[in-house]
Amino acid sequence: AAVWAAATGSESCRDTEECLGRPDVGGELSSLLQSHAPRSQPSKQALSSKVASGGAITEIQENYIVVNGRGYSRYSAHSALLGSLGSEFAGTAFIPPRLSFTERPQNAWLDNNTEFGTSASVQASQKSQFDFDLSINAIPSAEIETGLNWNNSHTGEFFLKELKFTSMTTLTQAMNAPEFEAMRKYMKEQMDRPRIVTAVWILIEGDEEHSSFCAGGSLDLKAEKIGKITVSGSGCRMSTWSFSPDSVMAYESAKIKFNKDDGTVASLEIDQATR
Repeated sequence: AAVWAAATGSESCRDTEECLGRPDVGGELSSLLQSHAPRSQPSKQALSSKVASGGAITEIQENYIVVNGRGYSRYSAHSALLGSLGSEFAGTAFIPPRLSFTERPQNAWLDNNTEFGTSASVQASQKSQFDFDLSINAIPSAEIETGLNWNNSHTGEFFLKELKFTSMTTLTQAMNAPEFEAMRKYMKEQMDRPRIVTAVWILIEGDEEHSSFCAGGSLDLKAEKIGKITVSGSGCRMSTWSFSPDSVMAYESAKIKFNKDDGTVASLEIDQATR
């Protein structure tokens, strides 16, 4: 049986306005942002960088990234996998929430309910703003796309690829399966404002033009005990490959809400990382 670490704490602030008005709410990690359409309202958080590229606006925020107007957390991203469970740190109310990940994904939750989303290129001017060598954490696109050799995979270029759950309804149903009764009880009674990771942005080395390696195909994800997820698919130009949390640059999380009567999962409420 799995051993789960308990965490307790106070409730988060009531809404985004209240959180943004608190002096203790903020971020410490630098991050990458790319939007494929200009945002109508600039963020109130000071921008680290703003670069126009190919008709897109790229903004580097302090503690999250935004793609197509949506925010994704950078906090503890190198500990997150799709489907990971985490507690919000006790006594904190940050936007995005600061999470401590304690449980790896369950294969039953990943089964037939995952897909690739959009992609976001990393501009050359942004590489130095990361505090590590991107090539160390990135997955070479030549290891992913079938028939792509290292010589034409544009080494030294990087992009992010979104991997996410297809349906929150299907995920909720999977979490409510009888085999996870003990886990639900633990999450409800012991974890502090529990979250599940519903999307991750994976760092890949190569040209973004090679980011559609499984467009229209179906994915098969397997969570390994060694802390990785193995990815394969049908109808894809893709080999079988794997990634660890080291290659996760940002994520989306959802707060797990429970039914009071039987302790089943009632809903998954996506966290806000930006206004």
